[in-house]
Amino acid sequence: MIVEDLYISTPTFEVIQPLIITSRLFGLFPISYKKNGNNYCLKWSIVYGVYSYSLSVGLVLWTMMGMAMDMKIDPKHSIRMTDDKTRFVTSGDISIVVIIVIFGTFTLHLKMKRFWKLMITLNQADSIIPFKNSKHMRKTSIIFIATVIGTILSIHSFDLAHWFIKIKGRGLFPFYYLKYYFAFYLNYSIIIMMEVFYWHVIFLIKIRLSLLNKDLNKIKEKVKFKDGNYFLEKIVGKLYMDKFSNSTGLQTGRSTGITNTIKSGENAELGKRLITLSILHDKIFETVAIVNNSVEFCTHVIMLSCLLHLIVTPYFLLKGLFGDEDIYYVLLQLAWLIGHIGRVLIIVEPCQYCINEHKKTSGIICELLTYDVDEDVKKAMTILSLQLSYCKLRFSSCGFFKINRSLLTSVS
Repeated sequence: MIVEDLYISTPTFEVIQPLIITSRLFGLFPISYKKNGNNYCLKWSIVYGVYSYSLSVGLVLWTMMGMAMDMKIDPKHSIRMTDDKTRFVTSGDISIVVIIVIFGTFTLHLKMKRFWKLMITLNQADSIIPFKNSKHMRKTSIIFIATVIGTILSIHSFDLAHWFIKIKGRGLFPFYYLKYYFAFYLNYSIIIMMEVFYWHVIFLIKIRLSLLNKDLNKIKEKVKFKDGNYFLEKIVGKLYMDKFSNSTGLQTGRSTGITNTIKSGENAELGKRLITLSILHDKIFETVAIVNNSVEFCTHVIMLSCLLHLIVTPYFLLKGLFGDEDIYYVLLQLAWLIGHIGRVLIIVEPCQYCINEHKKTSGIICELLTYDVDEDVKKAMTILSLQLSYCKLRFSSCGFFKINRSLLTSVS
């Protein structure tokens, strides 16, 4: 058994169920599940495991054989290998896709172990703040997956139609194109689903960050505003405030300004809750560390392929615009360019959302630190603020590069 049975809550399962179903279809998530009371049990499936490895190996062999057969044909009768330049570009394009699929296949069991470790940590986080309302998150997951699959099918159909017309114009039978290169389209779709898998992993982390901020905001709502600028006086000193009031004519003291205090009866409970939230924050960072150190998610090679495609595709687009290619070819290259940019966004945007959400956490804690509370609560706030200042939320691909919106400018 590669991994032991994993139990997750029903809300969490409802969010990842669309991912499980689609990933199994593409051979990326060979697990089965069944309901067990209020939870769901995930387990490694031998049947889906055999299917995953067979699908990947079969498609890789089919792709390589198709490319080799097309290269053996005389360039005048070849489908895509019509000259040395197209041979180099096409073989490089296909090879990088094949390498990613092979890498994903050989590290599939390791990815499962990483995902299990991630879900165990998220389960520990859920014990602090239970994740209950999953309908909206599930809907987001379904819409995202449907949009990605719909986009893939549209671009692939566009590309196939282009090649069919082009091959038929040369007097060749379009069926041979499917025979040689249809597996390549399936392998490319598998890579896109790898990115969708990564998107959902980050999405699960973002949900926990949102729950943390929601709980911190509830704590902030308990604060009652009273007169006086007492906390500001403690920071800058009463003498300076008196001089400032004399020079400006403004009044200081407890008759003006705002002091933020929390009811004394809630202090003990509030301090414990803040300590508990610091534990939740630590668990969230543990999940981020798991993702950042997981080479099995293939983000480094996927981003490399995106970089190569974003170099080659604009070249062909410009070549089509200023060459003798028809408008159909130009639109196809534009569609591929948009698709490759979308691939980068699938990885970058959820990470950026998490970073932005964590900045909100820092802002809430900084605001809480301005409240005049008793010593126990102040210590709990200080612990959480020190944790935030020490633990900077960053996403990376095994240390190769940081994943945030600055990556978009680097790629462009």
